[in-house]
Amino acid sequence: MPEQTPRLVFAPGAVILGATELAHNALMQWAAESDYTDIFEDSSTPLSQLARQASEGRGAEALPEFAGRFCYRSFRRGRGSDEYVEHILESGHGSVLEHVNISFALSGISRSLTHELIRHRAGTAVSQESQRYVDSKELRFVVPPLLVQQIHDLADNGDSDAAFCLTERFRSDCREALRSYTEWQELFQEKLSTMNCCEGTVIRKRANEAARCMLPNAAETRMVWTMNLRAARHVIELRGHADADLEIRRLACLMARRLKDFAPRIFADIEVVHDDDGFESVRSVHRKV
Repeated sequence: MPEQTPRLVFAPGAVILGATELAHNALMQWAAESDYTDIFEDSSTPLSQLARQASEGRGAEALPEFAGRFCYRSFRRGRGSDEYVEHILESGHGSVLEHVNISFALSGISRSLTHELIRHRAGTAVSQESQRYVDSKELRFVVPPLLVQQIHDLADNGDSDAAFCLTERFRSDCREALRSYTEWQELFQEKLSTMNCCEGTVIRKRANEAARCMLPNAAETRMVWTMNLRAARHVIELRGHADADLEIRRLACLMARRLKDFAPRIFADIEVVHDDDGFESVRSVHRKV
């Protein structure tokens, strides 16, 4: 079998798959059962404004506001939605954010990163790609942000040859790891086949689980990560900090951008900035909401 050229990943991917939201029809039913039909249809009331948000596809942002107003029955009058959410952030009343779960499909991240990321257990759920079931012969390798910066600096300064050489040096190390993985995988499969102790899928799983010890932390993995919005704020504030590991910091900055687009009011105080070290980081006005 010809030796494969390892594929490199220079940036992560983060796609929002779905989120919990306030459903317009359910809100209408609740209003009828709670004798709120009159204010549900009155466009000047907070309840009517929540209904409009739900009907316009902004139910994920509307649900925490509904939960907050529910505590005080403040559906007839009170702050507008923008001011209300800002008050939630200012007062640190972040428990209402826990009603909304958001699910990300993450790719282009290393095993090194996920060892750190999955330490965030409160308010999160993780489903990660298996190295036992997924054959790693064609896996990709994640280029560390520090190396990405060095390659870009060389290219920007007109030294494209040096940038290429640095990239290929990293690829060469990945190629050696992939070669060792493939050789051990084939050896284990051959040995297990002669032992008559297992067959088919079991042989492949056992060979993969043994051979994966040859793969470096740079090996790409993929995962579905679900968290509530309060946990999301905590994660991107902590992992997007200037002192965080550069790769997880890069992911936190990407997720912060996705979250600001998805729920602009809830993440209005969070910014992605270029920090003094030349890398992006996350800053927030209201910490530990």
